[in-house]
Amino acid sequence: MTLPLSRAPQRSTPSHPLSIPAAVRSVIRPVWRIRTVATCLVLAIVCLVLVGLTTSNEAANALLASSLAQLPAAVQPVPPAVPSIEVEPEVEEPPPPPLDRSFEEPDFSLLSGKQPHEIGCDVSLEGPDAGPLVFVGIFSTAARKGRRDLYRKHILPDFPDNLITTKFIIGMPPYDVEEPDPENPENSENPETTTTTTKKKKKGKSREVVLEELIREMNEHNDIVLLDIIDNIDFGKTHEYYKWLAKEYAGDGPLKGRPRFVMKADDDTVFVMPNLISNFRDLDCAQNIYWGTSAGRSGHFNDYFRGLAYALSWPLVSWIGSANMPEPHTVKIEDARTGQWLRALDPATDPVQRIDLGWMMGDWNQLDITVNTVAFHWLKLDEWVPEIHDRVKGVWNEAGRPYGEQNGVERRISVAMGKSRPKKAEEEHQRQKELGWDVGNNF
Repeated sequence: MTLPLSRAPQRSTPSHPLSIPAAVRSVIRPVWRIRTVATCLVLAIVCLVLVGLTTSNEAANALLASSLAQLPAAVQPVPPAVPSIEVEPEVEEPPPPPLDRSFEEPDFSLLSGKQPHEIGCDVSLEGPDAGPLVFVGIFSTAARKGRRDLYRKHILPDFPDNLITTKFIIGMPPYDVEEPDPENPENSENPETTTTTTKKKKKGKSREVVLEELIREMNEHNDIVLLDIIDNIDFGKTHEYYKWLAKEYAGDGPLKGRPRFVMKADDDTVFVMPNLISNFRDLDCAQNIYWGTSAGRSGHFNDYFRGLAYALSWPLVSWIGSANMPEPHTVKIEDARTGQWLRALDPATDPVQRIDLGWMMGDWNQLDITVNTVAFHWLKLDEWVPEIHDRVKGVWNEAGRPYGEQNGVERRISVAMGKSRPKKAEEEHQRQKELGWDVGNNF
């Protein structure tokens, strides 16, 4: 009896959780093999192509370079121009305007501040809050005490205290102080520029000694204003003077001592007191009054009055003195600078009334001494001051006119007479032309 053969037992393979069934593997395995082979072939072809291109470019460049080297210089090809990229130049800040331009350009602080018609002039000549008719600031320097004493003796006693307040305006002495030599007045200090020459000067004093002497003089006479600025008339002294006035008499409404008009004068100018008072007595200080003379001024600058003596009404002084102007708008030729400040005003709201005395004010050697004359300038020598003063009083005495505050010549007469140039002035002009000093009809 034959027994049936039994099948051998088969081992069961444990299945992996990610294993793929055998039927599926048998289908996709050939595909994997084909893709792998195809990918490798493509990569190999790409690499061969890149290598071939690089090699051919290098060979071509070398061949081109050797060919060009064999050509004559005249037929060498010009390489193509590389297109340039336009770059905008760096914008630099414009330089500050030169000082000469500042005589034509208005300052922003003048334009933006309180204007003269808003300031007004609330000044009474009588009562507890009375102020002077004119505040006369005589520009001097620390070293010129002799000239101040001369004015205190001969000129200032004529001025009535209730109408005219007089102060000597002085800046701080420079570090190198030299005294003028009285034996050589032509080499002495020039009161118009407050500078000194180097010829034949006496040994100077130290700055501390000069200040001590000046303070003693201030305490003795009470007629000096010491400005916080190095003393030089072209270094902003006039504006500093107006700043002091604007601060000293600041405030709304009446203020005791506030002047109706303010004058800047040189210390070589002598006024005819009665005519000075009559020129201002009937003027309205609320108007923008600019008083002085254009006779003999330079033609280089626009409309201005000479620095020998000019006056402004209080609103103009307060307006200028309250403006915080930068240095380019305060320095250099001070009388032309004042004219430049006034040109910044709006003529519609703040018209300026200019009162030009012409040849009734000017250098003494060019004027005729008459009862109509208002001021004499260029009294450089000390002995000339009492001499001119006495001659003026003599002319008034001969004309039978008392030399008093109520007897001044009317302003309109002096203005009319000042339009005629004296013969002496014409002769001086001709002399200057012959010497080559006259430029552009400047006297």
